[in-house]
Amino acid sequence: GEDYTYGRPSRRSAAVPGAVLSSLRRRPPRVAVVIDTSGSVSDAELGSALLEVAAISRAVGGRRDMVTVVPCDAAAEFAHSLCRAEGIPLMGGGGTDLRTGFAKALRTQPRSDVVVVLTDGQTPWPDTRPPCRTVVGLFPRQRRATWDEDNPDHVPDSPPAWARVTHIGSGPGAR
Repeated sequence: GEDYTYGRPSRRSAAVPGAVLSSLRRRPPRVAVVIDTSGSVSDAELGSALLEVAAISRAVGGRRDMVTVVPCDAAAEFAHSLCRAEGIPLMGGGGTDLRTGFAKALRTQPRSDVVVVLTDGQTPWPDTRPPCRTVVGLFPRQRRATWDEDNPDHVPDSPPAWARVTHIGSGPGAR
């Protein structure tokens, strides 16, 4: 626990007649999910991203107000609160620059405790570590493409060392 509350009194209150003791409660983390909507991400991968968003919502105790979704291709226009959006619009299809998605996710109010990025990895990454925990979920690829729309010789950067990287749906036990 990290914060005292009287909303649910401590079990030790029974040992002290006439006194109500506070208990420690843990607030679920606020999560910003940046979803890569560039042209290199398939509809099936976008469906997997939405399944991950649903799993993240369940992981924070079903508190959809604690989850924000930022669709991003080369630009991130809006941050959608999961509690107000019935359907998150995952439109895009252009190039990829998830640095704008990071910037938008870090500017959301209230501030996020965790940024989760769901991508195929074909993007430039921020130069500096964000001030919160970062998790990168990579969509599986049989063979990673080494091109982008603007430069046929471009080799995408791998996710930065400061991010925890996981592979989405790439086998038993994978998330």
